[in-house]
Amino acid sequence: MNNFLDYLWAHHVPLILAWVFSAAINSLPAPTMSSSPAYIFFFKFLNTLAANPFRAHSTTIEASPNFEAAVRDRIATLKNAGQL
Repeated sequence: MNNFLDYLWAHHVPLILAWVFSAAINSLPAPTMSSSPAYIFFFKFLNTLAANPFRAHSTTIEASPNFEAAVRDRIATLKNAGQL
């Protein structure tokens, strides 16, 4: 019985702890335009540690919580340039 508990402790507990850590990091809200530079740094750093490099360094507008603001800015730019 002791060997079985040693096996579980050596193999399953670290995996469960890594899964819980990753889930906690994934629950962080994405930074917005009003986020502080410190939050943006910790968001990127923790997502990189949790093996989420695409979430940490995402630059796509569509995945951004600022999507609507970016669309409004783009429309205003096009109107000012006379293209809309």
